[in-house]
Amino acid sequence: MTKRIPQIEVLRVLAMAGVFFFHIWSVIPEVGTKTFLGPLFGDVLAQGYLGVVVFNAISGFVLTLPLAARGGGLGLSAGRFFRRRFGRICPQYYLALALWSAVALLAASSAGAPSLWRGFLEHALFVHTLDPARFYAIVPALWWMGLLAQFYLFYPLVLRLFSRMGAGRAMVGITVFCFGGWGLLEFLAGRFPDGPFGLWAYMVYFNLPARLPEFAMGMYLAFWWVARHRAPAHVQAAAGPRGVSRFLVLAGAAVVAVAVTAAGKDGLPLPAAHFLICGSCLLVVAALFSLPVTARLGETRPVVRLGALSYSFYLIHQPLVGYGADMLKGRMPPLAAFGVLAVAAGALALAGAFAMDRVVGAITKKAAEPGSAA
Repeated sequence: MTKRIPQIEVLRVLAMAGVFFFHIWSVIPEVGTKTFLGPLFGDVLAQGYLGVVVFNAISGFVLTLPLAARGGGLGLSAGRFFRRRFGRICPQYYLALALWSAVALLAASSAGAPSLWRGFLEHALFVHTLDPARFYAIVPALWWMGLLAQFYLFYPLVLRLFSRMGAGRAMVGITVFCFGGWGLLEFLAGRFPDGPFGLWAYMVYFNLPARLPEFAMGMYLAFWWVARHRAPAHVQAAAGPRGVSRFLVLAGAAVVAVAVTAAGKDGLPLPAAHFLICGSCLLVVAALFSLPVTARLGETRPVVRLGALSYSFYLIHQPLVGYGADMLKGRMPPLAAFGVLAVAAGALALAGAFAMDRVVGAITKKAAEPGSAA
């Protein structure tokens, strides 16, 4: 029941591609305004940041699926859980942080070095998303690591809530509480413009609790997945359409949700707009997940390998995009620069991600050898 789900690999690759092309667009925005492809191309690229929403849902799903299959308990102490989870993400993260911090230090003036060292320390401790002066420092994309660390820290409590309340009620309760609290901050920011609420409302977008519903949705789907596969065959048969029919139903719902979101999000407060955006994004993901071809693609070697590299790719790709854009600026038209940057930075990031995973794998293997601690 908890074997690898091939669709997840496809979604990882698509989410990473979305983030990658979003970052290229962010440094070459003219590709959406000054090319024959028109502004629609830029509008599509601008939605690539939603890859982070997909990553968050995948994190909640993959982390919870084996636990839901065993009854919903953590199954180990909180200390062991934290060691496992941070042991999984820290090696590549610290390698990437050290690499890009060294590059930034070489480029920084002596006056900027103390600030860089403070930023490095905050990143190393995963508290940089709490500092509005530095959460985008060194590598802006690394803000997500602070959010992921917060999710891990609160995960045992959230899992207990799911187990006690039931997945559906826990998901609804978390959504109402988190988006409601965010909405309250937005209201207070408008009511007291000279107070701290505006800054808090801005920063909460990059932290829990505002982003917790995205992870919680993945947790809910893990409980739903387990319950669905435990149900008797006749119950599963009566659960609704399958295969292409299910895709068509979900795709229709996704089209409606995207249309409603596109038409109404600009007139809504940010928490409500983000709720609509996340809902639309996850409906699109659900439609892709339901396609039989997605499962087949997820079994192919290239997709499996790219999915495995997606974490390290995320950690190192953005500076390559930024430095590459600086080198190409003014040397070629926007669309040509976009294409060159996509190929060159993408290839370098894949090579770097592969090398990073090999280094971490070698270190981990050596540390696991008998007598290595002696």
